[in-house]
Amino acid sequence: MSADARQSGGLRVGVDALNLLHDRRGIGRYARAVLHAWLTDERHRVDVTLLVPQLFPGLIARRLAAECGVPSVKVRRRSRARHLDLDVVWHPWNGIFFESGCRDVAVIHDVWPFVHAAGRTTPAAQRRQEPFRVAARRATRILTDSQFSRTEIERHLGVDESRIDVVPLGVDKSLLSLRAAPARIDGVPRYVLFVGETEGRKDLATLIRAMAHLTAEVRGHTALVIAGRRASSATIPSGVHVEFAGEVDDDRLASFYCGAAAFVFPSRYEGFGLPVLEAMAFGVPVIASDAASIPEAAGDAAEYFPAGDAEACARAIERVLGDPGLAASMRTRGRARATNMSWERCADATLAALHRAAEL
Repeated sequence: MSADARQSGGLRVGVDALNLLHDRRGIGRYARAVLHAWLTDERHRVDVTLLVPQLFPGLIARRLAAECGVPSVKVRRRSRARHLDLDVVWHPWNGIFFESGCRDVAVIHDVWPFVHAAGRTTPAAQRRQEPFRVAARRATRILTDSQFSRTEIERHLGVDESRIDVVPLGVDKSLLSLRAAPARIDGVPRYVLFVGETEGRKDLATLIRAMAHLTAEVRGHTALVIAGRRASSATIPSGVHVEFAGEVDDDRLASFYCGAAAFVFPSRYEGFGLPVLEAMAFGVPVIASDAASIPEAAGDAAEYFPAGDAEACARAIERVLGDPGLAASMRTRGRARATNMSWERCADATLAALHRAAEL
């Protein structure tokens, strides 16, 4: 432990860090943001050791530090975790993937592998579910992003609610003042934006059908931009303008947010719905389904429609695009919500949960 951390009684936290190098999803963004806060703002309260499987962990220390946005980090082999005098090991990647020999705190963002296709019993499904089951058995405490996911963890994994802490995700405060050059789409004066992988539960099909339900005038002036890995094919109705941007870096994503007339999130199942909060931070009016945890993330700052209802989604899009006063109000409410849900707040609440686990 560093001298500052030891003098202040800082918590000694090991972190499963392998996925930091390649996970570009919302989970990766979450892990990096929390670690950055701990290694900067909270460095007197917590002593962090990143745990990796590599035989020579020092060889990737610089890369891991860059992912955390700090000059340097302490990195050790995870097989040595039980010998490092750690108070707790934090597993942020949806379950537990290795045996630490320490008190474990696992993050379960959602239990989609148990919900999808009614929790198939195929070998592949069982492999996806195993880290969740290990966490349910071994974790001293489990963290999750929403009350919805807490209920789902109880239902599908049999974990008593007394072992589960709800810690909502956050957003980078710098996004509130970031002004990137707005993206432009050839052939139309405006676009609505979707961000995320095009897997089935995101229900992009409903959004594309909603674009077809827009009036001819609105549809002719409005494109749909999809930013994220294209995991499935989609049928595009005649007269609907869709731009598949694919995976984009943070600068390009900021450009898409800054140019969007609205952000639409039709997902049927989420543990939180981080893109909703990011859109609000950029001042984009948010239109979202009323499913799962999404109302917890968006609060009173979004315009909702019933999940899977393309016509209702289209009506919501037309209301927002056609009413400047409503759009302005949504921007104001969205920014206020994003301001109150920072990564710093998330990191502080996560650290408090780790303290509770260490004290049991």
